[in-house]
Amino acid sequence: MISNKKIFFYNLLIIQILGLILMGTSGCAGAIFGPLFLLKGTDVPALFKKEVKEIPKESKIVVICRSSLNLFGDENPSGDLSRCITYLMEDKLSKKKFEWIPYDKVEESFDDESLMLESFSKMGKKVKADYVIGVDMDDFNIHLSSQFYQGRSKLNVKLIQVETGEIIAQNSMPQFIYPPTPIINTDIHSSEFQKKFIGKLANEVGSLFYPHDPHGNVAMDTDFPAR
Repeated sequence: MISNKKIFFYNLLIIQILGLILMGTSGCAGAIFGPLFLLKGTDVPALFKKEVKEIPKESKIVVICRSSLNLFGDENPSGDLSRCITYLMEDKLSKKKFEWIPYDKVEESFDDESLMLESFSKMGKKVKADYVIGVDMDDFNIHLSSQFYQGRSKLNVKLIQVETGEIIAQNSMPQFIYPPTPIINTDIHSSEFQKKFIGKLANEVGSLFYPHDPHGNVAMDTDFPAR
């Protein structure tokens, strides 16, 4: 039988070997920290981890995004952002067995005026939800100038218990900017860039509710789910 001491030294040897491998590819820092990432992963816990854990299984949840900005038609990101966050939640929180109410039910129940005037809890009751993830958009712009794209947005995110109207969790998200370096607008159509930006913004909101990679928003590829 192998003793615990021998097992410890075997594990230590494996970590040292991995360190030597990474030293040749990623430098000394990678050699030191790489094995830890391999063993523990790079995801960080969700800010609302405790609150999400306390939501009963099979609860009905709806995501509602709204904005008081003068954004109309295809330029209004509220519907797309609501749908994208919902898709991500369905995927990342699938083990919770929640029922996610599609945003189409919100659009069927409320026009633009009532969407802004009604409280999130009242809207939740009307679509028969137990909880609402409410997102107020205080800023949204994809144009840095007439020649460059760079998305910017400010959001206030709330998790609300519909029956009591209680705000269980809340976070005001500072200005989210993506990509860090502006891109010239001749390389991509504005509607496509907006979709990419909404995908990244939805990931930022989702990171409040499920573990996430803090470096996951580096790539330019869209995160908007295909449905």
